[in-house]
Amino acid sequence: MAKCPFAEQMPISGTSGSFIGGPYKIVHHTTEGSGAQAAFDAFRTKKADPHFTVDAVKIYQHIDTGTAARALRHPAGTPETNRDSALQIELVGFAGANKNPRALANVARLCRWLEATHAIPRQWPAGPPKPGVNGRDPGGHVRDQAIFDKQGGHYGHSQVPNNSHWDPGYSALESAYVLAAEFDQKGRCTNPDHPAVNALADRPLAAGPEQPVVIEDHNDDAGEPE
Repeated sequence: MAKCPFAEQMPISGTSGSFIGGPYKIVHHTTEGSGAQAAFDAFRTKKADPHFTVDAVKIYQHIDTGTAARALRHPAGTPETNRDSALQIELVGFAGANKNPRALANVARLCRWLEATHAIPRQWPAGPPKPGVNGRDPGGHVRDQAIFDKQGGHYGHSQVPNNSHWDPGYSALESAYVLAAEFDQKGRCTNPDHPAVNALADRPLAAGPEQPVVIEDHNDDAGEPE
């Protein structure tokens, strides 16, 4: 059982049950909205909580990382997704837009804690997530069941089997930064000269499309644990 020491604890609708096996992995999502509160409301309505929501200011923990979240689809009769040792982060932002560098710093800091706590390798087993093309789904995502089941590391929601969303839409720089940035115990970056960290530091923000939060219906993993 693990609670992140630098996250604000915010339970919403609870866990989908215990993990059933597989190596620990981190699954990256985007909320498809511009604010954390709208995401919390959507999670509550759909019972689709991730373990964490991250914005430019704060990291919120909804579910202990010793149990499963609910933010992935798990169609009936298909292999497990949420309960396949998937630790899930919802980044406030849009798949089709540049991510806020301060929010990405919080994601990277959280990832270093998750990697250390759950022995997760710092790699993209299915390759980095694909960025959007003109802000839209580029297609061609690798959703390989064997890779997801057998290899620990980092995955985009776009790389989870039996799911259809294409978030997080990280650019090549964003994917590199999330794996590269290092932090001290107070959350200060300790490797600002790393090429990816340096390149992201002063990148101007790009506004994302204004649209409501879109959260998948996860009825298969909602409510009481399976």
